Amino acid sequence: MSKSLGNSLDPLELIDMYSADALRFSLALITSLECDTKVDKSKFEIGRNFCTKIWNAARFMQMQEEALGGIPADFDPATLTSDEKHMLMACEKACEKVNDLLAKYRIQDGALAVYDFFWTQICDWYVEYAKDAPDKANAFAILRDVFWKALRLLHPYMPFVTEEVAHQLGFLKDGETIMRAEFPKGYSEEQRQAWGLTDEIYDYVEAKRVMISDLRALRAEYKVNPAAFVQVTVQARDAATAAQLEADLASLKKAMRADAITIAAGDADLAMPGKLGALGTVYLSLEGLVDKQAELKRVTTELAKTQGFIKSIDAKLGNENFMAHAPADIVAGQKAKREELVAKIAQLEKLAKLFA
Repeated sequence: MSKSLGNSLDPLELIDMYSADALRFSLALITSLECDTKVDKSKFEIGRNFCTKIWNAARFMQMQEEALGGIPADFDPATLTSDEKHMLMACEKACEKVNDLLAKYRIQDGALAVYDFFWTQICDWYVEYAKDAPDKANAFAILRDVFWKALRLLHPYMPFVTEEVAHQLGFLKDGETIMRAEFPKGYSEEQRQAWGLTDEIYDYVEAKRVMISDLRALRAEYKVNPAAFVQVTVQARDAATAAQLEADLASLKKAMRADAITIAAGDADLAMPGKLGALGTVYLSLEGLVDKQAELKRVTTELAKTQGFIKSIDAKLGNENFMAHAPADIVAGQKAKREELVAKIAQLEKLAKLFA
């Protein structure tokens, strides 16, 4: 901040607007060692929104604890699902990463690591899974464990919110403070082995989440009503992957908002839109969900427009004067653009056949 009076944002004013923790965390997140940072008030909304996310997650845990009549202090390792193992591994990785970054005084990277763990891994994915987990008591016991570790990882950046939430959720007793709580270092090797935490499980769940995101992208691309339940087909890359997905069928249905999911192994090219991923290809059936005639008209119009763009590029590349005088990077850019358009035409032609 500038040392000249009146030449910078007033921190006290920002604290009144966003809170002290939002100010502290936002500054840590946007400030790097390598360069100066241009700061405006809108950037402190990051910290405020993060505080709100934490409060909402904490309140959700409180409500679930009341509904379940209490959350067990420990979880049963014998019944862990792949999503639960992934959550424990994500917590392990976050603890290792934040400890390493803070030891190297990489404050900004540490803030980003905690933010990603709390917001993405816990709130966006695991909380949604836990709502309908096969064993809710077990799922919330894991959530409680990783949430307490996440609060301690976040404490150097958000001391007030983490202190209050830790007391509200019963992690601390009266007279205790999070400042004196042990900074989390992850799990022991014995725990990892006993719980079956492996890189293969972690990678599988990451790929499964990509597949879920791909299906949601297909729904958005074809303007399927967000409230509608769909029919999904997953062509798994092999029999082992198909078996893993079958075991997760209930959670997949909820995440994809699907009436039914058909899982098969092997190669196939189904007459429906799909996306290829690490686990295979996920297909979305559009039967009864879209106006095929309207979609065919849209695709045909876009196809004609794309073909026109290619003709324009071909005209340039076929022009001797252009090729002789245009810089090499411009020519390369035109050729790369043509390749993109050719790939797009292939996709549009396939869609046109689908809607015909």
